[in-house]
Amino acid sequence: MDRSQLFGRTGLTLVLIGVAGALIAGSIAGAGLAYADNASFCGSCHSMRYEYSTWAGSQHKQFTCGDCHLPQDSLARKLYVKTESGVRDVYHETLRDYPENIRMRPETKGITDNNCLRCHAATVENTFMAGGGESCIKCHRGIVHGRFAVKEGVPLD
Repeated sequence: MDRSQLFGRTGLTLVLIGVAGALIAGSIAGAGLAYADNASFCGSCHSMRYEYSTWAGSQHKQFTCGDCHLPQDSLARKLYVKTESGVRDVYHETLRDYPENIRMRPETKGITDNNCLRCHAATVENTFMAGGGESCIKCHRGIVHGRFAVKEGVPLD
């Protein structure tokens, strides 16, 4: 067997191993994202108990947390926002320093409003909301997570 045949087989073997590894890694990453997008995962933190229970009793319980709270325009942006917010959540959950009333950041409000409009565009197309610039959450904050601000946070004792 000459050297070029050996290199050809070895090269093909390495490419096949690389492709198999990429498929396995992609499957694991996809399964991880699907799991982390699940409401029971989000609700497993002490600071999200109230949000989880109100979501579970709402008219929107068929949607995941990510359906409303993560961007849906591109997978790359969704992964970036999920990673950024996940790191922030783990940090605050570990330090146990969440505020009593957890509030959405302005960027998160924009993402959530966009997701409301993605599903409810036909509902708002003939209203003052159609022009944009208004927040769905301003009037409809309690639709999924209840109407009242509940002091939840993480107990520090």
